[in-house]
Amino acid sequence: MEETDIEQYIIIYYHNLLTMEEKLAYKHHITTEKVENSSEEFGKILMKRWGTTNKEALKLLEGGYGEFKKKVARRILSETPDKVFINNCPKCGKLARTPEAKQCRFCGHDWH
Repeated sequence: MEETDIEQYIIIYYHNLLTMEEKLAYKHHITTEKVENSSEEFGKILMKRWGTTNKEALKLLEGGYGEFKKKVARRILSETPDKVFINNCPKCGKLARTPEAKQCRFCGHDWH
């Protein structure tokens, strides 16, 4: 199980546990990725609408998105471990696609 898989899993499925600045930073990162694949004009519109100028949020992304994910996941797991369910397959131990999943995407094991 890749550490980055767990980090992304936590950010996506436990988004409610992110701070306001972390949410702004995440949204800014996603917007930046979309801008890279857009025309210049459309990119400006996206950044104006979904990007952020919040200094604290932008500071969180200074080390790159990988570092941001690590810090957020560590913080959430240390501050609220009881609110996060890491759903691993009971057969192969790999991370399930979602916290509610009942079938492994890797080995196919079904635990409904």
